[in-house]
Amino acid sequence: MQLRKIWVRVATVCAAVPLAVEPVQAQVQDSAQVRPVEVDEIVVTAERSRGRASDAAAAVRTLNRTDLERRGGTDLTTILRDVPGVQIDPVVGSGSGVALQGLGSDRVLVLLDGAPIAGRIGGEFDISRISPALLERIEIVEGPQSTLYGSTALGGVINLLTRANEGRRIELGSQLGSRGQRDFRGRASGGLGNLTGSLDVGRRETDLVPGRGEATPGSAGRWDAMARAGAPLGAGSIDARFLGVIEEQAYETSSRGAVSNSYNDNWQYDALVSAALDEAARTEVRLHGSIYNHRFISTPGAREDGTPEWDRQRTLDAEVIRRGVAGMHRWLIGAKAEREWLESDRIEGSERAGSALAGFGSADWMLGSALRATTGVRVTTSDFWGTDVAPRVAVTAYAPEGVYVKVGGARGFRAPSFKELYTSFTNTQGFTYTVLGDPDLEPEYSWNASAEIGRAVGTTRVYVRGFRNWLRNFIETSLVDPTTSTFQYQNVARASTAGLEAGGAVTRGIVSASASHAYLDTEDETTGEPLLGRSAHMSRAALTVRPGPAALTGEVVHSSSVPLQRTEAGTTYQDAYARINLSASAALFDDARLTLGVDNVADVRPAGAATFLGRRWFGGLSWGLSW
Repeated sequence: MQLRKIWVRVATVCAAVPLAVEPVQAQVQDSAQVRPVEVDEIVVTAERSRGRASDAAAAVRTLNRTDLERRGGTDLTTILRDVPGVQIDPVVGSGSGVALQGLGSDRVLVLLDGAPIAGRIGGEFDISRISPALLERIEIVEGPQSTLYGSTALGGVINLLTRANEGRRIELGSQLGSRGQRDFRGRASGGLGNLTGSLDVGRRETDLVPGRGEATPGSAGRWDAMARAGAPLGAGSIDARFLGVIEEQAYETSSRGAVSNSYNDNWQYDALVSAALDEAARTEVRLHGSIYNHRFISTPGAREDGTPEWDRQRTLDAEVIRRGVAGMHRWLIGAKAEREWLESDRIEGSERAGSALAGFGSADWMLGSALRATTGVRVTTSDFWGTDVAPRVAVTAYAPEGVYVKVGGARGFRAPSFKELYTSFTNTQGFTYTVLGDPDLEPEYSWNASAEIGRAVGTTRVYVRGFRNWLRNFIETSLVDPTTSTFQYQNVARASTAGLEAGGAVTRGIVSASASHAYLDTEDETTGEPLLGRSAHMSRAALTVRPGPAALTGEVVHSSSVPLQRTEAGTTYQDAYARINLSASAALFDDARLTLGVDNVADVRPAGAATFLGRRWFGGLSWGLSW
């Protein structure tokens, strides 16, 4: 009976959502040829279909494969650290996530090819686990995206898009750098008849523990593998992708003078099968599964001497999307079913499982040649936390000389996790305390308002954008019994974040320049204090020169001080700092390329930094052969 009610809701939403959008895919591609890639790229994440970044209702940032290779990072946090509007957020365990619009990684949704990845520890996803070598591009969409993607997208979405099949080709690459960076990768792609496929294999090693400072002795090593296959399917196509990551971290920690060895071992597996049932991909069926096993060991001796603590997460989801065009308008509707499992010694009963169903729709209305309206809504029903509705609306106006104005509002939500619902854990090491879950928790939610005005003409773009988020029902632990130091997850917190950013980019011949400044204001409305771990100001200026087959880039990044921790003695901060990054790449012979770079040339190290921010040098060589 319950499932019947859920499906009635899903069907009602899909039928009721207004339908509409802009010209068909061929027209979008023609527009892309008019505006250069540096200024107005074609993106897929913001609307779940191909379109120009400047037409998206939300703010979109992109990093293409050239950007990823130029930064030479062994993990994504190194690359994303200096992107305007993005802040790195240390996560539970050893690693780092990404904060958007002042909201930490537990409230930013990470997607792999448009599908959410399992692997959150304490609700936070360690983005450093994914190898940059496997990615074609990264799309970052700011603000609530729950209408299209469901839970956790309060701050925004980071979509990691993997490399596609590229014909018959072999690639080899190696990169060495400071702090023991040793990266090696290989790739082979080809075809047999109508079947195409590719295989990527890589090894990454570093003597710096992800998410921790230089003073923490330790290392990390990861094996990466990705296999992909594609083939025609009637008038459409089918694509299958499998990703596997095996990671081992080992580092020393000290508490009250006692030194212990900590080991974080992670196994990440993710598979996606996507079928386009027609040539224009108007009907798409997606089947996705994700597995994550996490083992943590703390012991005075070797890894095998300790007692492991396990988290095992599983997700399985199926999704159907239908896209359409009606005159100048474009519409999208879809339905999704998902199942989630968690095994952990820290939750009551050690194992939990739950299901959720969702129906969603979005529409772009062209109200004449100079006005566009975007509407959408999603209804999600879960058998362990209830029902949530996430609407959005935006209006974009176009004026002569490339001027545009965007105004929008949206609602985002984050469903309570199994740990927050069912935790039953007592810590007996050092300070003894107990943490309990609350099965009556409701989802967190936020309301967002945003606006942007800009001008994009040829290879020049300038913009000013602002946002504000009102966040309610935040789930945090509260002290419920002081005599036994017992805490419980509750919907107790309220917060707000607001920001303003101004920037621009221009290309003239072989020279490209960009600059931006972002201001962020956050407040925990329960205490009146700013949220921890957020920098109020971030500025960036970059200049790239491309003489022939070479490219030279220099950038300056400044970050204001960051509040890290509050105690009875006051708040401790990470100092403000500025860093200069330099990189160069050049084609050597045939299809070989050399990349060299230095991050933080002056080795400026802010006091109080929780992670390593010092000088980093790197050099890489890649070679490819196509036939």
